[in-house]
Amino acid sequence: MGFFDNLGDEFGRKTGKALGNKLYGRHADDIRVGSRSEQNVNLNVNHGNSGFNGGNVQRDTTDYEAMEKAKRETLKQEQESKFLESIINVEFDANNKDAIVKTLTSLSSYVDLWIKDSSKNANVARSKFDTGLAMLSAVDASNPMITYFTNKKLEWSNYENKKRKTQLITAGIAIVVLLIIIIIGLAQS
Repeated sequence: MGFFDNLGDEFGRKTGKALGNKLYGRHADDIRVGSRSEQNVNLNVNHGNSGFNGGNVQRDTTDYEAMEKAKRETLKQEQESKFLESIINVEFDANNKDAIVKTLTSLSSYVDLWIKDSSKNANVARSKFDTGLAMLSAVDASNPMITYFTNKKLEWSNYENKKRKTQLITAGIAIVVLLIIIIIGLAQS
């Protein structure tokens, strides 16, 4: 009985914190605020004959780790926006088959990286990839790279289906476990 009560309490605390973080961002909890430079700290210091017996002293407590993490996140977002802009500006020239193949190869490598990170840029890259593949198929249907690029599309589709199935199974297991905990808790009441 005590174990399930503690488990329920801990689940409630974690859920509350997660909701607070989602609603209020990084300022949801006072402890996590990055810089607190105007914090008053009462120090009891005795400096012998100076007559100084303490008082309010301002102490700078900057959280450099949080600042560095925010800086890395900003740089990552800037880099992704540059990639996104370059992908949006991609244009295919029907007269230059080699350039189409080269661009499709670059786009496929971007999609390979971003699809595993669940980046929003992957959808834009896949859209441009589909456009380029259609153009290559129309211009040169016998190009050997068409089968490679078609297999890449199939690989991405299979990866997304597998990921979706895994998420559904995980969510289903979590719901079943939660229901079992609730039923056991009600049975013990």
